[in-house]
Amino acid sequence: MTSTSSDTETTAMVHTQAPVVERLIPEFEGRFTRDAIARTVAGSIADLAGVPIADMPELAERVARQRLFTAIEQERP
Repeated sequence: MTSTSSDTETTAMVHTQAPVVERLIPEFEGRFTRDAIARTVAGSIADLAGVPIADMPELAERVARQRLFTAIEQERP
């Protein structure tokens, strides 16, 4: 069985997710579970489909961080 471009992209996204989650945990662990942070990162990566793989970690982290901050803001009365 041969590897496809899609397989390569999926593998790259999986490898992108873990380090981003680890960088965001110290910043948000008091507010969100590890699972919630991981889901936010996964959603951010999915929404960035088509972005060059080399740019994915930085952009995914930025998008996920903003989404987590927005969730915190929405909790405030």
